[in-house]
Amino acid sequence: MENLDTDKIIKYAGESKQQVIDSRDVARMIGKTHRHLMRDIRGYINDMKDSPKLDSPKFFIESSYISSQNKELPCYLLTKQGCEFVANKLTGRKGTIFTATYVSLFNEYEAEHNGKAVAIDSSLEHEKLAYKREWLIEMRKQNVNKAHELRNQDVKLYLELGKVADDYQRPRMATDFRNEAICAMQALPVGARREYSATEIGNIIGVSPIAIGKWANKLGVKRDADMSYRDHDGAWRYFPEALKVFQDNALEIQDDDLGL
Repeated sequence: MENLDTDKIIKYAGESKQQVIDSRDVARMIGKTHRHLMRDIRGYINDMKDSPKLDSPKFFIESSYISSQNKELPCYLLTKQGCEFVANKLTGRKGTIFTATYVSLFNEYEAEHNGKAVAIDSSLEHEKLAYKREWLIEMRKQNVNKAHELRNQDVKLYLELGKVADDYQRPRMATDFRNEAICAMQALPVGARREYSATEIGNIIGVSPIAIGKWANKLGVKRDADMSYRDHDGAWRYFPEALKVFQDNALEIQDDDLGL
């Protein structure tokens, strides 16, 4: 991922000084021509007209710029919600990389500028300083969680590629993909906790992912925030403490999965 200057990419729009990214910069990030992205955005805005709950200016703000030929041309300013909307329309690694990029840009910009405010304003009360410190810590934690989530998506991708290689009877290629998955599993960001999908735990103890979901309910794993959580896609993720619970009950889970 190329290094991007947050102060050049992030702009402000409207009286509310909402943080936005120019559609030309977004097009560059996702590898599309600006013309094609503009076409897509106009389509999204048109679709939003069918839902009174969706207010397109909260996502895409009409704007313009002066071209190198000194012509005024249209563009859009994308809010954080707008970037998320575009990211959700992308598939595979392209969507993953764009999500990581725009989230990092917004978070880094906010963290940097709040950090400067703390350093300059020595008259702030202790409570306000404490609040800003907690806010910065939360921003860092969100970045760690995002990196962790991207690492898990890489693992899933490599495992799927390994299955495809198996289907085409390419054992060496399948092994290489699975080794990449293992490397991705080990590349945990600092401060992150190891986590597992139902499929990963199922593979470890030799049962189906459905059995893991079923027994996560039976064993109370899903009710314990220290053992599991639900990601933004609605899939359950399990921490090492949950894995131990599954392993302690492996024989019973295996018998149940086999219908014994």
